[in-house]
Amino acid sequence: MSAFFNLGKYVAGKVIKALPRSKKVAPDIKSVKPTSDLKGSAERTKSKEYIKRIKKLDKAQDKVSEGKKMMKEGQKERKGMVATGKAFQFKGVKSFHPMKPGDKGKYKDLMAKDKPQKKFKKGKDLK
Repeated sequence: MSAFFNLGKYVAGKVIKALPRSKKVAPDIKSVKPTSDLKGSAERTKSKEYIKRIKKLDKAQDKVSEGKKMMKEGQKERKGMVATGKAFQFKGVKSFHPMKPGDKGKYKDLMAKDKPQKKFKKGKDLK
């Protein structure tokens, strides 16, 4: 049965190839006329690219400023947690750790000491 189908495909292919058809071929392109505004086109392309770069740089700057703002907020929040006893910092380590309620005495020897706040001197104290 499959031999019959293979024979049918073979015959159909020969019939299709034997049909007369007109073979139109497009003529070859011999030359392309230059545009009169080639220099202007290049300038427009450069200008568009420059605008894209400006926008991309602005987005990057916004991300940096947003990141700085987020850093300050995070540091302030972390400092508040240390001040209220909800978190602590080991001596000589930069990372902060949460503290279970009632464990302040347990970590007291390992905690970093708070730096004393700067005292602003008045005119009388300066003399």
